Amino acid sequence: MVASLRHYEGHPLPCTVTLKSSILRSVKPVVFMLACLPVMIFTINRYLIRDLSIDLGEGNCKWTESFPLPLDSDPLGTLVASYPGGGMRVTWQQLEGLTGIQVGDDYEYSGKRVGMIKTQWPHYEGIWSYGSTLDQVIYVIRNPRWAIPSFHHILSEINYGQEWGEVFPYLSSVFTQRAPMENWIKWRDLKFEEEINLWAWHIDYYMEEGSQYWDDLDFERVGQKPFFFNTEDMKPWPKNVHCITDIDCSPKAVVSYEKLRKHGTGPIELRKMAEALRGKRGMTVISDEAIDCVWFETFIHAKAPNNDNRDHHGNAKEAYHFTIDQMQIITNKLQFMKDKYSSGEWENNAVAQDLVLAFDDYIAEVGEELLYLQANPPPTPAPNAAYNDELVSWYETVGAGNRYARDKVRQMNGYWPLVANLYNETA
Repeated sequence: MVASLRHYEGHPLPCTVTLKSSILRSVKPVVFMLACLPVMIFTINRYLIRDLSIDLGEGNCKWTESFPLPLDSDPLGTLVASYPGGGMRVTWQQLEGLTGIQVGDDYEYSGKRVGMIKTQWPHYEGIWSYGSTLDQVIYVIRNPRWAIPSFHHILSEINYGQEWGEVFPYLSSVFTQRAPMENWIKWRDLKFEEEINLWAWHIDYYMEEGSQYWDDLDFERVGQKPFFFNTEDMKPWPKNVHCITDIDCSPKAVVSYEKLRKHGTGPIELRKMAEALRGKRGMTVISDEAIDCVWFETFIHAKAPNNDNRDHHGNAKEAYHFTIDQMQIITNKLQFMKDKYSSGEWENNAVAQDLVLAFDDYIAEVGEELLYLQANPPPTPAPNAAYNDELVSWYETVGAGNRYARDKVRQMNGYWPLVANLYNETA
């Protein structure tokens, strides 16, 4: 189904969005909201037409308008993938500066070959709407120490909504302030172990060409009862069909969000993306000598709101901590990922070694913070045996509770017969 300037849940959708799934489902609000945000909130033309740079020669560049590819184009398509909160906004701005081509979104996919699409798939906030129209992957990585809180800030700004009707009233709050500290602590303590695993499995999905950590019937990909996620000791996991029939999921480049933002390393990361795109059918890439200029001008002139806009109100990002135990789990996960991708079949894989370099940076950063916390331990609450149950109850009240509640699933006529036995019932 493609909805363009139509209505959903009684509200106008002033942008194009594609809703596709093997099972009828609602819009994933976080990604949908991000896809439509420039149109919904900012009606001024400067937010609808993104400024881009063109090559003037001798390392110079000038900003002009960006454009989608013509509808009859047949470019080699690139999927730009990251975990939610992983720095995608900065990445697509730089890609548009690099190519002069607008980057599409999985939630506003038109059905045409558009050149580049950004996604959080296979995380539950992503969607595979683009079929087999893409050919290669660029992967964007960010330290989970910061990516996970950033993801939560978006959830908080839209009040943890799942349905469009729940999200709509909060759109004007996006990229304005970080989550209330009380809610961050609740969400963190409830979801941390799941999200740190999803961060790692997101990488594995692409590097291992479709390693599927969820059950096929878990169409939300959330691992909630009656389903569960696969575990490391169950590997090799089945390959997801999209990486078999639709696209070569193995990344052609890995880009570090942290390095992309820094003056000394940003142009280097941008050149990785340039090399993945240069010479590909239907793609235009600015000359290598102009990339430093493109990187600088993009950060100066990019107008779309981003995480930095949250600095004007409320807490600084550094205020959102993890517990000592959680920081140790992050460290262990990073070390596990480093060990995995620096040995065996990955030892001579250039893309895997770029991951390892990022893991090294993250291990050092997290380790430094962990040492500080161990030397200056924050106060801890008294033991509470009912704490987790209280967190579950809270999460259900804010709209992001059990997505497979029995009463909800029983209303899915085509789906219920497939899963009734998991609820100890017959269809």
